Amino acid sequence: MEKTRERARRRHVREKATIDHLVQDVYEPEASDEKHAHRSSTTSTGLPVEDQVCKEWDPRKRAPHLLPYAMTDLSRLRKRPLETDAVASAGGADDEIDIAGCATIAHSSEDPAHPIEHLLDGRSGPGATRWICARPDTTEHIVVEFDRPQAISQLVYEVEEAERERTQEVRMEVSEDGGHTYRQIWFQEFTFSPRGATYQREEQRFNLRQVTHLRLTIVPNKNGSGTATLTALRLLA
Repeated sequence: MEKTRERARRRHVREKATIDHLVQDVYEPEASDEKHAHRSSTTSTGLPVEDQVCKEWDPRKRAPHLLPYAMTDLSRLRKRPLETDAVASAGGADDEIDIAGCATIAHSSEDPAHPIEHLLDGRSGPGATRWICARPDTTEHIVVEFDRPQAISQLVYEVEEAERERTQEVRMEVSEDGGHTYRQIWFQEFTFSPRGATYQREEQRFNLRQVTHLRLTIVPNKNGSGTATLTALRLLA
């Protein structure tokens, strides 16, 4: 804050010096003869030029010719195109778990046109690719089987349903003993409607240290017919 104030003060001093120079060397009339030597320049308001300039001067309004050289000479600007891969990587978190590289995905069902790969293809948001089970009105399971025990601090997943009204439930359980026993740590219900909510993004934080298996149980509709689906799944260490 002190540096900002100091820069502003020095800038105002420079601008005041410039204005004084303009008043003395530009607006002051030349004493070409004795007839005009005793007269001082005035503005339409009747004030001397110096008084009028000081009255109207506002340090917040800077004329283009008073701007610092570095701000107006754009030919000195250095630029380069941002690489495509850099833009893509900027959207990911440094601690995101590479599920495809460190785990096996077991699933109870998948539609060949909407396989489980769509859950991990990095696409998200309404209209993105998604996993859809092949069996309507059936509770489905997806199990992430880690190659070695994994710490998990956050889960992010997305669901989209734009065609019918239904309430989908998702439960998350973890195992720390190789899949022999599980404990439930979270569950959530989403109600979708073509005339209302059709998309949901959920983020949950945990403090899990030695997870060997993570199981998602998806109930497609608690109150009727439906097909289980998930758009995206991300895990962070």
